[in-house]
This record gives sequence, C-alpha cells and structure tokens, in this order.
Amino acid sequence: MGYSTILDIIGAIVIGGILLLTLFRINDNTVQNYFYYNADFILQRDLVDIIMIVEGDLRRIGYCADPDNLIPPNKTILYADSNSIIFVTDLHKAGKLDTVEYRIGTPSDLPGTTNPRDVPLYRIINNNSLDKSVTGVVTEFRLVYSNALGDTIPIPIVSPGEIQTMELSIKVENAAAYNQNYSNAYWRQVRLASKNLKSR
Repeated sequence: MGYSTILDIIGAIVIGGILLLTLFRINDNTVQNYFYYNADFILQRDLVDIIMIVEGDLRRIGYCADPDNLIPPNKTILYADSNSIIFVTDLHKAGKLDTVEYRIGTPSDLPGTTNPRDVPLYRIINNNSLDKSVTGVVTEFRLVYSNALGDTIPIPIVSPGEIQTMELSIKVENAAAYNQNYSNAYWRQVRLASKNLKSR
C-alpha cells in the first residue's frame, strides 16, 4: 500500500509538471503574439506616416505655385544616389523654390534604440541645420532611378537631369526585439514620378 502511494505521488508530480510547463508555454506564446501584433500595428502606423511625407515631397519635385519661378525639369533634381536625394520644390506653395534633401543618418545618431540597424531619415530644408528634422526611423531607405526610356540609371548618377521616375523602398523595424527577433514592415513604390520632371 505504501508503494502504490509513492507511485501515485510521483505520477501526480509528473502530470503537474507537464501541466505547469504547458501553462508556461501558453503564457509565453500569448506574450509573444501580443508583442508581435502590437509591434506590427505601431510599425504600420509609423511606416504610413513616413511614406506620406516622403512620397508627397517627391511627387512635387519641380513644382512652383508661381509659373514665373519655374525651372527646367532637368534642373529640379540636384543630387541623387541610392539612399539620398536633393531636389527643388515649392514646399509652402508660396511661389518660392526650396531645396529639400532626404538622407539617412548612422546608427550612432540613435542612441535610444537597441536595434543595431535603426537609422534616422533626415529631411533638410534649404540646407539649414535648423530645418533638419527626423522624418522617421528606418532600417532601409533605397532609391532606384530610371530615365525616360525606363532604363535604370547606374549609381553614382552623373546627370540627375536624366531622372524621370524613381523606385522607392522603405523598411522599418521595431526598436526592441522579442527573443532576438525584430518585427518589420516594408513598403515599395515601383514607379514614383513627378509630372514636373517631364519636359514642358
């Protein structure tokens, strides 16, 4: 009788341990799913905010509210490479042309994030450090340029005036990881064109 009681106790401990491990696993999965879904929602929102600003500016390359201040389409993009661009537009619709620069920074510019791939995306107006703002935090900001025939223009771009369309890719990731995994969101505009880049 004593022997069977010991077996019952051992069996109860084993079954209890299995149930406890199952509960821990369910709890861990619940926390992980909550983290990923919450992170995805925040990432999607942040990505949409960045896209609206960047795409809005790029679509207005060469625009000016005052027709007398318009410049030739081949002079509206001043500099372009794979992760930065400088162009001319009328940001405030006041008839005065502004110079807008988009470029990425370095991970050391963001000491508050634990993600080693996070970099700031800068938007600089009229080359003024006071008008240098962080549009968002990204892990990728990539531009590919095409000419009027649709052919890709190789980097470095010698003649920015040849650019007719662009492909824009932006990727964002969480600032913090769960189990060393960073949630991410990716967006690509395959054919981004400003009507002001075409010959008038």
